Amino acid sequence: MKLTFKTLLVIFFTFYAVNTFSQIKNEQIDSIINNTVKTDGPGAIVFIKQKGKVLYEKAFGKANIENNVDMSANNAFNIGSVSKEFTAMSVLQLLEKGKLSLEDNVNSYLPNYSKNGDKIKIKHLLSHTSGLKSHTDTIWANTDARKYFDSSKDALNYFKKDTVQFEAGEKHDYCNVNFNLLAYIIEKASGMEYADYVKENIFKPLEMTNSYIPDEGQLIPNLATGYELKNNEIVYARYHSFNQTRGSSSIHTTVEDLSKWYEGLMNSKIISRENLIKAWTPFTLNSGEKSTYGYGFYSDRKFNKTSIFHNGFIFGYSTSDMYFPEDDLLIFVVSNISDINVINTNTIIFDIASRIYKSEVPELTADLLDSYLGTYIMKQGFKAEVSREGMQLLIAVDGGKADKLFPETKTLFMVKDFPAKAEFIPSTNGGEMGIVLSMGPDRFEGIKE
Repeated sequence: MKLTFKTLLVIFFTFYAVNTFSQIKNEQIDSIINNTVKTDGPGAIVFIKQKGKVLYEKAFGKANIENNVDMSANNAFNIGSVSKEFTAMSVLQLLEKGKLSLEDNVNSYLPNYSKNGDKIKIKHLLSHTSGLKSHTDTIWANTDARKYFDSSKDALNYFKKDTVQFEAGEKHDYCNVNFNLLAYIIEKASGMEYADYVKENIFKPLEMTNSYIPDEGQLIPNLATGYELKNNEIVYARYHSFNQTRGSSSIHTTVEDLSKWYEGLMNSKIISRENLIKAWTPFTLNSGEKSTYGYGFYSDRKFNKTSIFHNGFIFGYSTSDMYFPEDDLLIFVVSNISDINVINTNTIIFDIASRIYKSEVPELTADLLDSYLGTYIMKQGFKAEVSREGMQLLIAVDGGKADKLFPETKTLFMVKDFPAKAEFIPSTNGGEMGIVLSMGPDRFEGIKE
């Protein structure tokens, strides 16, 4: 019998495997971080917990470079888009309270917001399948990101772009405005300000005493200074208006509080187990294919395990979380710089997970890897170059930066910038090697030239 993703989650919630962390030593994690984080530059915190026990918690680098303040595990960060997890769970709470339905459409809360507003439902906002176009681009970051608005509705209307890119439910396309709209819907359905709702219904019950959705200018205790990279120099992060990012990326917290968040989810203190499984199950598109995103969380298979994860990059801060329900293994990496060329929290968390599950990775020979090397001509018109350094495969698309590939099987590899994958298709009739690059239901096929 073929197990579905939802069935796997149900099983994993019931039966946990043996401790997996014993396969990696603290010194190995130290080495991963020290290879990236400089002692006198922006810092990072790594937090690992399994079955209720903190296995690793350590800070690296500086919380404030100018004043030579070391990073501490108690420092707070803007967790960026990881905030979407809290917004999604708030919506599901209101669902359980009978305050809304996932089938409610956008126009019933904000009339005439979109010409497709009658077709765009809350479930489409939660899964990034609405077809709405986001305003949070480079131009916005350099100009209107600083603009203050009196309400969530004012911000939504100011940035309203009624350019519908596709029919609701047709495909996954990550868009911050989906969760800005959800914050407004939470306010309408609950009769409370978004920040007040999250504080009363999530932060307080879970005793997340170091978590905030700040007002403009509010000081956050122990907040690490945020940095960016400009002209190859590390500088203070640009200011942005918190009231524009309500719902999508406005929460400030610590790794300890994030740990309480996941514990609350697993113990059904926030929403029911049934709805958590729904949130962690890849959304089904109109075509019947599965996305890699559920409701506020990415959901995928990594290292032959179900993995739940998200990341957040916002002015001066970056955050990545990854949870393996089967092993009740939780990993957080947070940093006070938002440029991946300096510190990439995605890369760090992936490296840690790959070390932990290394014993489950198939053994590969140099001859097998060499058979995969070369340039692949993709049917969609671009090229993919596969190379290797030692026993490490790398892939670069259209001359871009090469990403490391990690094997799940002898032919299927994960791309480090998840949730992309590359599968090599050996020829059965003497022809050239084939390749399939995928991300969720999106597939790109090619042949080695």
